[in-house]
Amino acid sequence: MADSLAMIPYNVTGDLSEASNSLTEAKGNPALSYLMGLGSRRSRVTMRSHLQQVAYLSGGHDIKSCPWHLIRREHVRSVVEMMSELGKAPSTINTVLSAMKGVAREAWVAGRMDSESHHQISDLKSVRGSRLPKGVHLDDVAIQALCSACETDETPKGERDAVLLHLLVNTGLRRSESVSIDIEMIDRGRQSIRIVGKGNKERLVFLPNETFLKVMAWQSRLGRDVGPLFPRVRRHGVITDLRITDQAVYFIIKERAVQAGIKKCAPHDFRRTFATNMLDRGVDVLTVQYALGHTNLVTTQRYDRSAERRLEEAMKRI
Repeated sequence: MADSLAMIPYNVTGDLSEASNSLTEAKGNPALSYLMGLGSRRSRVTMRSHLQQVAYLSGGHDIKSCPWHLIRREHVRSVVEMMSELGKAPSTINTVLSAMKGVAREAWVAGRMDSESHHQISDLKSVRGSRLPKGVHLDDVAIQALCSACETDETPKGERDAVLLHLLVNTGLRRSESVSIDIEMIDRGRQSIRIVGKGNKERLVFLPNETFLKVMAWQSRLGRDVGPLFPRVRRHGVITDLRITDQAVYFIIKERAVQAGIKKCAPHDFRRTFATNMLDRGVDVLTVQYALGHTNLVTTQRYDRSAERRLEEAMKRI
């Protein structure tokens, strides 16, 4: 890796393909080894994208050809400084920093990096600072418009999408969690679903009555007691046994938003809306943290906009 990293724009599109599951490919490549150790497909896709861009910054390499074992503290600091100069959010920079530390550790474990170099990289501090949350809060009108767009579609796809959107906005599930639901995970007595979220952590997610009834009606439509709750629907309304992907959730929301006349709407907006609504209703932050499956309470607190709203109302009265 060159001592002086080239100033190449950070937003260059990299290879977004999922990390290979081949042990042969990962052997000898600390970056691929690091990716294989991540717990979820979404994390692997995200971190692979970041590392691909870092490799490009480091002399025009790709993730497979980059000499990751030669990375040193000054290289990591150069990437962090370039990202800061390009106006990247602290959270994004810290995600990249975490990935590079993980790669360095894999190189050290494999005996391809000396202990001192690994220690110097792992000792780098996170970037301080924060940014206001991106995305939008979906109000009742927007949610109704989205659900109506699904319900006007009389095919199984329309009913499936309506149940999916209801579930997302009323439980705060991550899209990867929603597509992983199997029918046998549903507890009808408690109106709950057993979810295995980030970090392989299991939790119970409880459904409001209306959402639960829609889920049960959709299961009746499927006509089975096992298998994915949200399967793929082929042309002419043929329901398959294959589950949809988390990327499919993105396209479903995009399609329904266009039909509903909503300009901006992303999967995470449903999760954000759920969290904000819960906090606005006075639900304590620890309960919301559990519902969202957050490990860090600070992550949940970012959804609390109550102080901002009080300030806004106060300034209007001046």
